[in-house]
Amino acid sequence: MSSTIDNLFGSVENVDSNVSKLFSTSTGPVREGQIKTKGRTVLPDVIGAQRDDEQSEKSEGQSDEQSDEAAKEKSGNESESIVGKAEDLEEPAKKKHKRPSKNDEDDQLEERYFSKLLDDAEEEEKLPAKDGLKKDVTSKAKKIDLKEDELEKAERTLFVGNLSNNVITSKDAYKKFKKLFSTNPEKKDDDGDDDKKHVISSIRFRSISFEEALPRKVAFAQSKLHKSRDSVNAYIVYNNPNVVKQTCKKLNGHEFMSRHLRVDSVTHPAPHDNKRSIFVGNLDFEEDEESLWLHFKSCGDIEYVRIVRDAKTNVGKGFAYVQFEDFQCVNKALLLNDKPMKSVKTNGKSRKLRISRCKNIRKQNTDGVKARAVDSSLHDSQKTKIGRAKKILGKADKATVGQQITIEGLRAKKSDGSSNSILKRKKQRSKTGRVTKRSQAFRKSQASSK
Repeated sequence: MSSTIDNLFGSVENVDSNVSKLFSTSTGPVREGQIKTKGRTVLPDVIGAQRDDEQSEKSEGQSDEQSDEAAKEKSGNESESIVGKAEDLEEPAKKKHKRPSKNDEDDQLEERYFSKLLDDAEEEEKLPAKDGLKKDVTSKAKKIDLKEDELEKAERTLFVGNLSNNVITSKDAYKKFKKLFSTNPEKKDDDGDDDKKHVISSIRFRSISFEEALPRKVAFAQSKLHKSRDSVNAYIVYNNPNVVKQTCKKLNGHEFMSRHLRVDSVTHPAPHDNKRSIFVGNLDFEEDEESLWLHFKSCGDIEYVRIVRDAKTNVGKGFAYVQFEDFQCVNKALLLNDKPMKSVKTNGKSRKLRISRCKNIRKQNTDGVKARAVDSSLHDSQKTKIGRAKKILGKADKATVGQQITIEGLRAKKSDGSSNSILKRKKQRSKTGRVTKRSQAFRKSQASSK
């Protein structure tokens, strides 16, 4: 003790006992470096809480022995002195790594999706185009025209033949005709209920012969009909497709304005049966269907009479077909072979008819539309719709069915270089034209005046 005091203060006499005990327990003088590196004093409870947080960050797969060892270390550390605990805290604390939450992952989904699209687009640009052609941008905006709307309208359409042309020229006759086909034939018309009427969407007339060589719309508006052609055909479109079959059954063969009407469905026409039909030849080109109705009426009930006519002039070709309700009526009709028929026309000639049984003749494509090969990429339902459209619809729809139509595309540009482009290039001025000569003369006069 005395040596320690002597080293610090020199030779000292009469030292207090308490002071001598203090210097005896001291380890020696404190160095300057230890004072600078000494950490702050921390209480034992705070140290235990920090150690617990560090242990919670460890993986859940640690064994029970490791957890027991950690508990022992914790109890041993609490028994150490405050100074020693402060020295342990001199090491820098490890940073806690937060686990990515689900919300952060969801925020990155959109970024990853657009980056993937950009990568796919770059790969497609690097790939060489087939046959040296550029990929069509609007290929995805095209679809096959199956004429579904036209087929649905045809399901609601009714055909009426041997109709008097007074329906076109007279409003009263038109109202009677519309009332006949708008009334439900199965219900009595005693009451004027709207439920007993069939709603008609539209009526259009076809097979009209005109007297003058005018545009058809102009001749129809001026009612310039041919005098020798007294009958026309009509197409009635209903709102309900179930009405067509019912009306055909009730009004076929009905007499309207002294004429027997031929009523049939467009999509499901009455089948032609050779066993119940006869072929009639040697007819006058201007003969009417009503003459055949009256001539063969004595043989039995007639289903329909059809005179084959030219598509452009609507003039008969000199032969017709008559189909009866019963096949036994054919034998009675054959007895009228080489017998004259009285015409209903005022100036009609009585001609001897040539009557025979109908025969199966191979059909030929008379529509003038070349048959195209069906695309192999189409499935069965699409092929069925295309075949049905070719059988039912008219020439214009037959020519375009099955083709690709553009629903949505790019705006046409002059730089496309295609012959079918909508925007055409500006027409160049002619070098020998009158305007060019006048402009050249004007320029020369201006140059000479200067």
